[in-house]
Amino acid sequence: MPDRALILVAHGTASERGRRVVIDLVEAVRRRRPELDVTDAYVDVQEPRVADVVAELAPRFDEVVVVPLLFCGGYHVRVDVAKAVDAWPNARSTGALGPSRLVAQLLARRLDDAGVRPGDAVVMAAAGSTRPEAAADARAQGRLLAEVRGGPVDVAYGSAGTPAVPDAVSANRDRPGARVAVASLLLGEGHFFDKLRRSGADVVTEPLGAAPEVVEQVLRRLDEP
Repeated sequence: MPDRALILVAHGTASERGRRVVIDLVEAVRRRRPELDVTDAYVDVQEPRVADVVAELAPRFDEVVVVPLLFCGGYHVRVDVAKAVDAWPNARSTGALGPSRLVAQLLARRLDDAGVRPGDAVVMAAAGSTRPEAAADARAQGRLLAEVRGGPVDVAYGSAGTPAVPDAVSANRDRPGARVAVASLLLGEGHFFDKLRRSGADVVTEPLGAAPEVVEQVLRRLDEP
């Protein structure tokens, strides 16, 4: 097998716990695929930037694959990551991690772990993007979550999309006796997760982190033709 390098690209965050998630994912993927050279890169906030890492690795490996640790295909996936690989014929990028049934199953498990009941309202919260493709991915992920849970799921955004998460939470307050839960379609803690905590929801699930389902979805993206 030719030498391959795998770059896991996250958004970047100032949160130490959020940063730890990316390192945990890199380590988990290395354990699953020890034949790969696996490293991290970022599109914002943190260094190293994805373009710099691709430029460093492309001359050294037969193939460089970039997997975005983002759940919807917005600007960072379709512009930042795409530009980083375009200059190198042996580099390619995959799509975002979602929409994915594996991710939906993990979101449902997070809701169960948080004690969300069948009658509670559920709002799935994506980070948000100005790109219509990202909104389409979020809606598709919401439909998959609804299928897995067997109940309705609203989709809302932390920024750059409507409805905003607090508005979606408020809109579900007309159901007597029901709580409102926010399912966090986020990798780790940071700016967007802090916003979800302030959304007014009764329950906010933990970010998806380096869960086995996320690791498996990374590998599925890597192995797609």
